[in-house]
Amino acid sequence: MKPYQIFPTIVLQSIIIGIAQHAHLSTSSAFTVTPPSISIASLRSRTHPLGATRTARTKLHQSSSDVFVLSYDGVVANTNHWRANLAIDVALETWPYLQEFIANDTEWLINKVSALLPVTLSGEDGMMGCDAVLLARVLLEEQLLDEGRSNGCRGKYGSKFHPSSDDKTGESSQENKGNGSRPLTVGEISANWNDGACLKDTVRIKYNVDRKDPIPIIKEKIRDCLETSNDMPDVYPSILDALVDCSSPVYILVGDESHVPTAISSLTQHSIPVQSMTWDQHDAIFLEKNSGITIIPPGEGGRGHEGVLQHILMSVEKGSSVHLIHSDVATLQQAKSLFGDNRPRPGMFEKSGIVDAFLKLSLSTLNSGPQQQNDATMDPWLNLIDEFELVETLSARIVTK
Repeated sequence: MKPYQIFPTIVLQSIIIGIAQHAHLSTSSAFTVTPPSISIASLRSRTHPLGATRTARTKLHQSSSDVFVLSYDGVVANTNHWRANLAIDVALETWPYLQEFIANDTEWLINKVSALLPVTLSGEDGMMGCDAVLLARVLLEEQLLDEGRSNGCRGKYGSKFHPSSDDKTGESSQENKGNGSRPLTVGEISANWNDGACLKDTVRIKYNVDRKDPIPIIKEKIRDCLETSNDMPDVYPSILDALVDCSSPVYILVGDESHVPTAISSLTQHSIPVQSMTWDQHDAIFLEKNSGITIIPPGEGGRGHEGVLQHILMSVEKGSSVHLIHSDVATLQQAKSLFGDNRPRPGMFEKSGIVDAFLKLSLSTLNSGPQQQNDATMDPWLNLIDEFELVETLSARIVTK
């Protein structure tokens, strides 16, 4: 007799029913576990010099409809040039000797940093802009090794990513004579920044400041630079109109607390009312019925953008639909862990009392290149959203192209 023939039919039915009940319980409780580090506490109150109020001891919003969570970088504003200029300025402040290699032509360096920004926007240091500062120095030193041979190059790559012929960056120096080599290409750096050769970790050790970790020094200089700079990103015009018409709560996620004043300035100059909030050590977001636009920076201790989304999901009421629209596919992929083994789709949380969730990669940003779009398309959890659809969703009106 074969092994499977010894089980009577009623036993098999009992096993099947048990498995189904277990699966239902797992689905219902997939999002009910609360990490022990999360608590509900009050927020500090501040009044921003621009007139925007930082909410304190106030419950922000709870809605029975849509809640939008947007990344400032790439969804609300085009921050590529702003981040690139910031990275170059801080690199020159941190390592002043680099100044002698910068002439009037910095367009090639801005183009190259901008093209590589997507690989630097991961983790707390990357979102703040520290990794982009290390990248700026890598690009300058790589160009020095070229000894001016690629200066003035034409063509689709050389004209965009190499200096003009009169730029001092390519002039040979005594220490580099005889060691000339071509600079690493954008593709090579992109493939090896986080993976492969792990350039990010290598240059962090190599570019120490007086034998100290350069990251804390870079962070301080980024904050100083942002306090004195009047530069700000360009908010997408279509998003401005949609935010004005949006009747649902909108939470805008910035890369760091030091970015909040810049984000506020870029919106308030277009008469967009906005408030912001900050974290205390053990704070959590507690939402109340109230629409509006709120800027939220990441918190310490792993409370990055996916951590902010977690607090929002825990605070909104049953029946809400939370839309996370981000320009970084890696952040969206990390956010999937909030849902256990369940793929978020409309109606799946109806019986368990959890909100519906939608994770979408924005196509209105240059950061979402072909590889990111392919990753989002092949991921069953994620969707793509273009600028037209985003504006229509936010403003809840028909937009004609």
